Order: sequence, then C-alpha cells, then structure tokens
Amino acid sequence: MPRINRSLTSHLRQKHKLLPLLYRDTRIPELAEFDLRTLTSHILTHHKSLPPIQQSTLLKSLCRRRARAEPLEHIIGTAQFYDVEILSGRGALIPRTETEAMVMRLCDDLKNYHFINDKRRRNPARNFRVLDICTGSGPIALLIAKQLYDLNLPYGFRVLGVDISNPALKLARGSLEYNIKKGILPKRARQDVNFLQGDVLNPRPSIYGDGKAQGFNSLGKSEVHDDIKSFFMNEDQVDSGPMVDIVIANPPYVSASGYWEDTGRSVRLYEPEIALVPPEKRPDNVADDVLREDIFYPAIEEYAAYFKSKAIIFETGGDKQSSRVKAMLESRGWETGTWKDFRGIHRNVVGWRKDTGWNWLLLPSKDGMSYD
Repeated sequence: MPRINRSLTSHLRQKHKLLPLLYRDTRIPELAEFDLRTLTSHILTHHKSLPPIQQSTLLKSLCRRRARAEPLEHIIGTAQFYDVEILSGRGALIPRTETEAMVMRLCDDLKNYHFINDKRRRNPARNFRVLDICTGSGPIALLIAKQLYDLNLPYGFRVLGVDISNPALKLARGSLEYNIKKGILPKRARQDVNFLQGDVLNPRPSIYGDGKAQGFNSLGKSEVHDDIKSFFMNEDQVDSGPMVDIVIANPPYVSASGYWEDTGRSVRLYEPEIALVPPEKRPDNVADDVLREDIFYPAIEEYAAYFKSKAIIFETGGDKQSSRVKAMLESRGWETGTWKDFRGIHRNVVGWRKDTGWNWLLLPSKDGMSYD
C-alpha cells in the first residue's frame, strides 16, 4: 500500500476533518469522499432524531470502523444490487457489480428474446423456474424475482436459492422480508421465492433412493434434490419435462493462492473464505484433474442435468477459468458461449441444450447492464 501523502491529507482535512481518517484505508480521495457522503446520508436517514452533537459522534465512530477496512455495506447494513437491497454482514459475500451485470444481462435477454414468444409467455401448464445454486445472501435470486415480477408473467414463476451456509441463508431470508417490507417485492414473494440449506458438493443420500431409477417425478438421489423438487413441483404435476428452466450460479471459484495474493484486506477480514475458496476435499464425483478452484462447476452441472434445465449460467474468475468451464460443459453436451464484463473479461459462461431454442443467450443484449 502506498505511503500517505501528508500534503494530500492536509487538503482533505480542509474539506472535512474526517476525510483523512477515511483516506487511511482507501488511499483514493474520491472513494474517501464517497464513503463520507454515504455514511452522512445513512445517519441523516436512519438517525435523524438524534441531536446534532450525537450525530457527529456517531459519524466519527462509523468513519473509524471504515478506516479499519470494515466494508461500507456492513456498516450501513445493506448493499444495493440494482433495484433490490441485500442485507449485509459477515455471513456472506457482498454482492459485486460483475454479478449484478450477469443477472441484468439474463433478465434483459429473457424480456427481449424469450418472453416475446407468445407461447412461452402464455404457457398455463407450469410457471417459470430458476434455481440459484450457491446463493449466499440471495442477491441473484431476489433480483431475478424483481425483474420477473416486472414482466408480469400470466402463469407466474418460482425462484429457489440453495447454499450450505446458514449465516448466509439468514441474510437471504432477511433480505426477502426486507424487500417485501419496503415494497420492492410483493407479499406473494414469500411463496414464489425460497431459500434452502444444502451441501451441493457432498449431499446426504436420500432415504427415498435414486430418483433417476424410479422415474423423474419420484423423490430421489439426495436430500438436496428432494428439497429442490418439493419446492418446484406442483402436487398435480404429472409431466416428466424439465423441472427447472435455468440454473444460475456464482460459486466459490478463487484458488487458495489467489485468495492471499489477489483479494484485499477488507475481503479477508470481513467476508467468509468459504464463499470464495472451494473446500480442499473434493467431492467423489469430481475428477482428480479438475483444479480445486473449478470443482463447483461440474458438480453444479450435474444438478442442471438431473433437473433437465434448459440453460445454465456461471460466473467465473476470468478468461482462463471461463475457458476451462466452457470446455467442461461442451464435453457434457451443452452448446456454450461467454459474456464479457465491463472490463472486457470473459466473466460468464452460458450453456443451453440444443433443442431448447435458448441460443438467444448469445444474441446482443438490447438494453440493461451488458458490456459485450
């Protein structure tokens, strides 16, 4: 980290006495000023009943926390994720702009390419279904739900988030209620959106045996599979078609060495390593030649295959990892492509089944947060 420029800190102090304190961690004047504006706004919004002197004392306390590298989102308690708000705390990653862009690219393309087909838009047989694996605090699931509500689908939808971490799921469920309370999501979101706990890498076997052997509509394979089926399947459903339309995932994908070399102090101090670095012990069904940072991708693909998903979208760490994930999907029969983020990095791998018509995933995005 560069040394503190004394003349610059003196200049910042003339603007506001707390700016040098905030500059201590960011070392970027503009970020220090942004933090000060955000914390001041937070106090004026949520603590406006306090006398000015107490507001000033509270602001100084919050600035000290920020100077110790505590994330701004943890201090104010929420993170903005496009048009939903996500509760923020030590139990889960703070949602990133790259993930936001991935979700908005998908939702824009669903609106502009998928649901313009009248048959798809008015299919009374079943609702639209999204499975978000490694959901964390739920930003992907909740933003997709918000965007699908805005589409006003005649037959509705269901979105399910799955994660191993109970602290993360507590934040996700809290975020669902928070957005309902603020009127961002309707009350029926309590039925349309859900979060469940499950280890997708090493799920416990189901007491009902293997659903593949018994038929698609029977319970099977593992407790995680059973819980997913229970959420998506209507009691009167008898068809053996796809259980979900799309599987989307932002799994842990950072290498053990990359965690120490490439992440910032704030991330290592305040965000859970389990959400960034896959476990050292690999699942039995993942080949030995798969890199540790890649082990979630083939495991999640098996869920997509089992539930006959029409499409799959992954977030990755960048070009090289995207190339490996793309090759893995192609070896398992998927048509594939990639999306670039705002820095021109191949950040997302998309896959679809040949006979689904989802090849629109590679068409240029017409609006929203796309940087191709």
